[in-house]
Amino acid sequence: MDVVELVRRYTAPLPPPVRKLVFSGLVAFSITPVGLIVGIVINLSNRLHGPHPLTEAKVSSFTAEELDSVSYADVDMLNAIPREPTHAGYAVVGGSGFVGSYIVRLLILRGETNIRILDLVPPPPDLAEHPSVTYTWMDVTSPASVSAFLSAPFLSTGAPPSVIFHTAAIIRFWERASYAWETTARVNVAGTRNVVDAAKALPTGTVLVYTSTSDIVIPRPRFMQLGKDYASPPWNTTVISDADAPLVPDAVSTGCYARSKVQAEQLVLAANGVDGLRTGSVRPGQTITGPNDNFYSGTLTMERVPVFDRRWSHTNVCVWDAAAAHLALEDALRREPGAVGGEAFLVTGNGPAWGMQEAREALNVSSRFASQPRVHYSSRPLVFDEVQPLFIFVLAHLVEAFLFLRYYFLLPFFAVVGSRPRLTPSWMGDMIFLQPATLDYMRDVVIDDSRARKMIGYRPQWQTAQVMKYTVDQIESGKVPARHGVKR
Repeated sequence: MDVVELVRRYTAPLPPPVRKLVFSGLVAFSITPVGLIVGIVINLSNRLHGPHPLTEAKVSSFTAEELDSVSYADVDMLNAIPREPTHAGYAVVGGSGFVGSYIVRLLILRGETNIRILDLVPPPPDLAEHPSVTYTWMDVTSPASVSAFLSAPFLSTGAPPSVIFHTAAIIRFWERASYAWETTARVNVAGTRNVVDAAKALPTGTVLVYTSTSDIVIPRPRFMQLGKDYASPPWNTTVISDADAPLVPDAVSTGCYARSKVQAEQLVLAANGVDGLRTGSVRPGQTITGPNDNFYSGTLTMERVPVFDRRWSHTNVCVWDAAAAHLALEDALRREPGAVGGEAFLVTGNGPAWGMQEAREALNVSSRFASQPRVHYSSRPLVFDEVQPLFIFVLAHLVEAFLFLRYYFLLPFFAVVGSRPRLTPSWMGDMIFLQPATLDYMRDVVIDDSRARKMIGYRPQWQTAQVMKYTVDQIESGKVPARHGVKR
C-alpha cells in the first residue's frame, strides 16, 4: 500500500471539502523528498508485516477444546516406512544430530540390527546404549576419516554399510557475508564431497540419501521491492513444488547455509550411477519441528519471546516425518533406481499452513484464551513481546554491519599470529542470530510434496498440533534437554 492509498483510507470519514483539502495537502507532501522517504518507510513496514496478498492457507480458527483434545497416541511411524527390516548395514553420518537421531530411531523401530552412527559427538543415551547401534567418532571434513569409517565392515556381516544417510551439516543460517563462507562450506560442501567420494568406493548398489533443505528452492524475500515483487514469478505464489522452474538468480538465497546446501546437493545428485552408486536427496520444509527444534522449543524455553513475524505462515514437517522420508527414498532407490535416482524431493507435514503466532499461541492458554484459565500444552505461562518488524529489519542490518567491520578491523592483528577472528563473539549472545539472512523465513510458504508421495511413497503421520504437544511433553518430562536447536 502506497502513501496515496493510505491517505484515501484515513480521510474517507471526513466531509468531502475537508477530505479534498487534506488529500491535496498530503499528496503534495508525499512527492517531496521527505514525503517520498516517509512513503518508502511505510511501504517497507507493510511489506515486513506481511502476509503475501495471495495467502489463503491459514489456520482460520481453533478452539480451546480442540487444542485440549489433541493426542499423538495413535501415531504409528511404521505406517510411514517399509515395515520389514532389510538387514542391511546402515551408516548415519551425523546420526547424533536432530534428523539423524530420528532416522536411527526409525531403523531401530523397524528391527534393523546393523546401525553405525558416524559423528563428532556421541549420540543420546537411548541410542548409544542400544545393542543394534554402534557409535564411531568421525570428522566429516577429513577425507581419510570418512573413507576409513564408511568402508569399515560390520562385525556381524563382514561387509561395509550398503546404505548411507548423510545428515551432517553446520547450520549457520544467519550468515551471508563472504568472510563467513569458509566455515560453512568446509563442513557442508567439502564434507559432503568426502562422503560422496567414499561412497563411490563401496560395492555396487550402495544407496546414499542426502538431507537437503527446502530453502534452496524457496525464493528469498526481497523486502526492499516493497511488495512489487509479488507481481512476478517466482514471488507471485506461495506454493512451492518439485515442478517449479529453477530459481532465477535474484531469488536464490544469499545465506551461507542455503548456498552450501545447493552445492552439496549437486555433488550428491551428480554422483548417481557413478560406480554403481544410487543417490537421492530429501528437501524438508519449511522448518523441521520437534523436540529441540528452532521454533517450538525456542518458544518454550525463552523467558520472553519477541514477536515480529505473527502474520507469516508456513507448512512445516515433524522430525519423525522428515526421518521417514529418508527411509522411503532409500526403499525407492532400491526398487526403482532409474526413476528416482539422482532426484530431489520436497517433503512437508500434514494439514494446512499455520501462522507463526497462531502456532505460538496454541502452546499456551494465557496469550489467547485468557477467559479460560487452563493450559493446552505448556505448563508455564509464555510471554510474548510485540516488536515492530521494521525495527528488527534495521537492527539486523546494523548487527551484520558491525560484525563485518569488527572482523576486518581485527583480521590484520590475528594474521600476525596466523589466526582469524571468531565469527561469533561470545559477548553478543543470541544477538548474533539477528542478521538479515535470518529474516528469510518471513514469507508465506505452502509446500506441495505430492511428487514425493507418489514417487517414493512418502506418508507423513503428524499434524501440526500433535507435533507441538509432543515437543512440550518431551521437554517437560525431561526426556530431552530444555533448549532450542540453534548453535553458535
